[in-house]
Amino acid sequence: MEEIEQHSWIFKAILRQREVAMGLQGWFQWHSYSTRFVYKQLRNADGHVPWYKIFCGNNARPRALMNLWIACHGKLATRSRLYRFGLVDYITCCFSLQEETIEHLLFECLETKNIWKQVLTRLDIHHEPQAWTEELVWLIQNCKGKSIRADMVKLAIMEAVYGIWMYKNYVSFGKDIDRLKIGTNIIDMIVYRGWGKMKIRPHISSLML
Repeated sequence: MEEIEQHSWIFKAILRQREVAMGLQGWFQWHSYSTRFVYKQLRNADGHVPWYKIFCGNNARPRALMNLWIACHGKLATRSRLYRFGLVDYITCCFSLQEETIEHLLFECLETKNIWKQVLTRLDIHHEPQAWTEELVWLIQNCKGKSIRADMVKLAIMEAVYGIWMYKNYVSFGKDIDRLKIGTNIIDMIVYRGWGKMKIRPHISSLML
């Protein structure tokens, strides 16, 4: 089967892996087969993404990790994306009259921008949130290394994006939610998840004061 434009991104990746596997010498000969060699070849087929460091050693909830992974691929089910698939008949953000794209939701929208800024301020990180493409570049730069700050930024963006995404869904489906507690709830989750990492526990304890 040949790869065509209409195929999903994950199906295209599977097809490319098949081509890599067929090109491996001796993979089908048991006397010379090496699982380690095959794994490395398949893993390197598409190369590394620049944002992988955000996920390394992150103590965030698995659901938050998955949600940010989808966001990094640009596949969050925003209203703009759902509209293209014919699943909704409107594209406006539930917090404003702007088109709900991933760039707008994270973090051009004033509502979500203020939440993310509130989280950063509480962590004593001075940064003005930008639209998602620019923000991802900033995150990549600030999640490098093994510093406490890098670990805190990793954990914060995971839980913040997931918290904002759930907040957006609650509002979209008309559920009652206290908007003033969104940032506080995200901070509480950062404290809860970060407490299990000894290196950042002293910094986490300061957030509880």
